[in-house]
Amino acid sequence: MAYVFYDTETTGLDKTFDQILQFAAILTDANLNELDRFEFRCRLLPHVIPAPGALLATRVTPAMLTDPNLPSHYEMLLQIAQKLRGWSPAIFTGYNTLSYDEPLLRQAFYQTLQPVYLTNTNGNQRADVLRLTQATAALLPNAMAVPISVKGKPTLRLDTLAPANGFAHENAHDALADVEATIFIARLIRDRAPAVWNSLMPLVDKGEVTAQLASGEPKCLVEYHMGVPSLRAVVGC
Repeated sequence: MAYVFYDTETTGLDKTFDQILQFAAILTDANLNELDRFEFRCRLLPHVIPAPGALLATRVTPAMLTDPNLPSHYEMLLQIAQKLRGWSPAIFTGYNTLSYDEPLLRQAFYQTLQPVYLTNTNGNQRADVLRLTQATAALLPNAMAVPISVKGKPTLRLDTLAPANGFAHENAHDALADVEATIFIARLIRDRAPAVWNSLMPLVDKGEVTAQLASGEPKCLVEYHMGVPSLRAVVGC
């Protein structure tokens, strides 16, 4: 199945009230070869006040927020939904999309009367490259370089992880640049940690998850708390 890698840049971190300002996505085939891409920006909604930190991170200026040449939020979401439906069915993924970008996208679809569950209905499935990265770092630490943060702890932030492994990511926190970095990390894990890739990617199918849990075979559970991984042997009951 094809993959849709996507990313959002927003007015802040509140998944319920903040607004998507930039959306980018790249369509690949099953071998992660690029087939198509698109990127949209929109104007600021009149009732939204962007967080200064978000604007600094994404390098969005006040003039860009009100640029009359940009589409409205509603117009952008219509175009996004149309493009994503045209690329379906596919596996929708990104870097921390399950916890952050997808809730934002669903909220935006809800507000603009678009199909809220577009990414996991009509044959579509979901994955998250961050989860793959966490499992790889915990189980096969030599498969990729894990940078150290300014606090002296290992970090899996995309804007530091991708450069540490050879990706030129000078334009971090631009949606399209982050999508390219995510695909780079996905290819890295596929090539250097095939056991992790081949074990986790089938789990995009809920039926496969149910079958594995019902098999009675023990599984390895990787969890992170405060950036520290823990490994447990678990079995379905």
